[in-house]
Amino acid sequence: MQQSSSTVAQQWLHDFVAAALQGGEVRAFVRAVDDEILGAIPELAGDPSLVEELHASTREHWRNFLVGLSDSHRLALPPAAIALSLSIARRHLDISILLKVYRVANKATFRYVIDHTSPETLPPTLPRDQALLTLWLRAEQWIDESIEQLIEHYTRERASLVEGAQARRGETIEALVAGAEPTVAAERLLGHRFAMWQTALVLSAPPNTDEGAPLFDLAVRVCHALGLPRPLTTLAGSRELWGWVATPEAPDLTTASITGVLEEAGVHLALGRPCLGATAFRTSHLQAVAAQRVGMRGPGPVHNYTDVELVSLSGDGELVREMVRRELASLLTGARADEGLRSTALAFLRAGQNVDLTAERLFIHPNTVRYRIARIEDQLGHRIASRAAALELSLSWLEVYGVDALTPNPH
Repeated sequence: MQQSSSTVAQQWLHDFVAAALQGGEVRAFVRAVDDEILGAIPELAGDPSLVEELHASTREHWRNFLVGLSDSHRLALPPAAIALSLSIARRHLDISILLKVYRVANKATFRYVIDHTSPETLPPTLPRDQALLTLWLRAEQWIDESIEQLIEHYTRERASLVEGAQARRGETIEALVAGAEPTVAAERLLGHRFAMWQTALVLSAPPNTDEGAPLFDLAVRVCHALGLPRPLTTLAGSRELWGWVATPEAPDLTTASITGVLEEAGVHLALGRPCLGATAFRTSHLQAVAAQRVGMRGPGPVHNYTDVELVSLSGDGELVREMVRRELASLLTGARADEGLRSTALAFLRAGQNVDLTAERLFIHPNTVRYRIARIEDQLGHRIASRAAALELSLSWLEVYGVDALTPNPH
């Protein structure tokens, strides 16, 4: 009695599985498939550990596939395949590497199926097309479902690694800011050179700014405009970013070129002094934070600690207010000219009492500077040089807090 075509196909499939599961045949299949994969993906071929994981993955995949051929389809994703996808993720290789493994394996398996469904290997009553279709549809389904699940394993692992790396970066930066000594391990983790000059920055968006303010991109733009390399950055809050730049020499922090960018973004920038040495990373940061606290209360989108150091150290208590009122009494009459004279006096003091440099910074003629200095000294009743420190502090304080802050506190 002649067997039905389905019975013949089932018997042939049983025999095919039994033969393919033989140790030598499995090894031949793994060698043939993996040779093609490694030839196409040098990133795997150059890593002995990944090569071993690939062999284990291919071997377990093939055995699980064969064992399930005689039953209704149910993917049994082997642990070795999951391990390979996780290792690819942990080596920070792109997901395209994982996809290419299965793309090449797909082609190699198809060739194997074709070779083992030749007419001489099939029963006379089993059409080759039927045998080939039976095997290939199951193989293709197995590979497609494997890829789908392994992509999930890969992406979860990459997300976990990114979160872990970000957490380690954040913890390392916090420790350095708290006073920990810079180490080679910290330098490697952060990709930041501690032996160079350190210049810290703080970018702050006001409360009414969208929480998604692009502070990272803005920090890069600011550094580029200042002629500085890309900064190391970390978010200190939803609207505040800390950054550090490492340079072989102390940079020139002339900020006129970035004022427009900051005003357009509605963001405040505070800069620490360039510092050198074991504590430079922390020191410049503390200065930038101090400049931020002072500068956010004054006019302008950028404040350099160099300009507000005296104000930062003096605070805003009643004693400093009394000093400002005393030192600048004759320049606080409310006359329109007072503000221009105060600005000239401060620029003159910050220029080291150099008339030409003051004129250059104020974009006026040196004789105009001399005329104004004479008027200032006449109103003060003494030479600027005789009380330079107290005057600079008073003028700097007024620049930050404004004349209205001198009004006595009602309580």
